[in-house]
Amino acid sequence: MNIRKIATVTIAASLMLGTSGCTFVSPIASRIEYTPSDGSQVTLKHVDARNFIYLSDGKGNAALIGSLVNRGLTSTSVKLQYTDATSSEKKEAFFTLLPSQKLDFGYNGATALDFDLGGKPGALVTVFVVADGEAGQAMNVPVLDGTLPEYAEIFKGLGASMPEVTEAPAEVPADEASH
Repeated sequence: MNIRKIATVTIAASLMLGTSGCTFVSPIASRIEYTPSDGSQVTLKHVDARNFIYLSDGKGNAALIGSLVNRGLTSTSVKLQYTDATSSEKKEAFFTLLPSQKLDFGYNGATALDFDLGGKPGALVTVFVVADGEAGQAMNVPVLDGTLPEYAEIFKGLGASMPEVTEAPAEVPADEASH
């Protein structure tokens, strides 16, 4: 009789695990970190560099936009390092963020950073982010032009020439083209 009870319990447990097992190993989609926009981001111990984009018309009018966020409870020093495309010199820009402060560049009425990173639209440029002397991280920033409407106003503010958008001609179905 004990064998039947053990077999029944084993089969019941196997059925429960077999039908619900995927919920034990399936990752929760809302917990997966991703970049929710067109830019790049880096997360350091207490500082986030968010949505960094280099807007350029490929003719010398360009600027770096993005945000720095201090998640810590104390003031934090942040350094952005980059290589100047014209002089090939390593350059640095320093910022002090108060506790829980967000510092915008090119967003919310703030001016963009006038960095000469080179790069043509469609390429990537590198900016190194360091906070409070900890090991920093390289951020590969996309180079965009003014094609996307959400960046058109910022792009115009750079004095850059807007790219010409040409629409593809509408395709005519083959059966109508022969008439």
